[in-house]
Amino acid sequence: MLQIAIRGHDLTNINSIEDLGIKTQLSGVRNMQLALGLSFPNMPSDTSNINPGMGNYFKTRLVERGVNIAILSCYINMIHPDLATRERLLQKFEAYVKNAKYFGASMVATETGCVFPEISYTTENFTEEVFQETVQVIRRLVAFGEKHGMMIGIEPGLNHPIHSLEKTARLIELVDSDFLGIILDPTNLITAESYANQGKMVEQAFELFGDKICAVHLKDFVLENGGVKPVPLFEGQICVNEILSTISRYKPHSFVVLEETKDEWIGKAVQRLTSM
Repeated sequence: MLQIAIRGHDLTNINSIEDLGIKTQLSGVRNMQLALGLSFPNMPSDTSNINPGMGNYFKTRLVERGVNIAILSCYINMIHPDLATRERLLQKFEAYVKNAKYFGASMVATETGCVFPEISYTTENFTEEVFQETVQVIRRLVAFGEKHGMMIGIEPGLNHPIHSLEKTARLIELVDSDFLGIILDPTNLITAESYANQGKMVEQAFELFGDKICAVHLKDFVLENGGVKPVPLFEGQICVNEILSTISRYKPHSFVVLEETKDEWIGKAVQRLTSM
């Protein structure tokens, strides 16, 4: 059995945390990955604004609807080339870590950024120098997580310095901490050439570092113009049964977060998942 979750910002036309709780409840989901700035873009949520009271308020309003904040997202460019900007972003992430327990979250999640100010695909992310720089930043964040008893969830992806299973395994070796977790998004690690091996890739990930996988993103896709394009779950080519079977075998009751499945598509996907 797995715990299905959604990203809060995959529900649109949300004006308040109460709206978010109601719409999540109606979708049939009980767990959420919450990115404050994406669900509530007009709400101040920087280092100076996030606080225990905010966390308690959000947690209470969602619990009233039977919804749990499984993951608190703070996606930043952790290797931003401007060091002053990078430091502000890292301090923002650390503020999330410090306050995540008040939201009821079990981890704070991020990807690993880009050598450019705006995150985009570049092979410059793949050098050994950038990898080591990323390791140093993650080591800092994980140490902060240790201090506050909060897991740091790192999500690998092709656009980032941690862009493969091998790089992920190296990261785990170099940042030896129980507070480092991996959020596995199989679709973020495949290409038009490798998509047919997605099931084997998930199996390999669990064989290599399954003890570190703290959540899985389930994002369906189609191939378009030589690339991988996200679509609602069950509308594309992801191997849902095989991947869920692998997760259940290695990590029963894990959080499985639907991604890019939005609004009315969420209920349809949940209905199919619960009937499998």
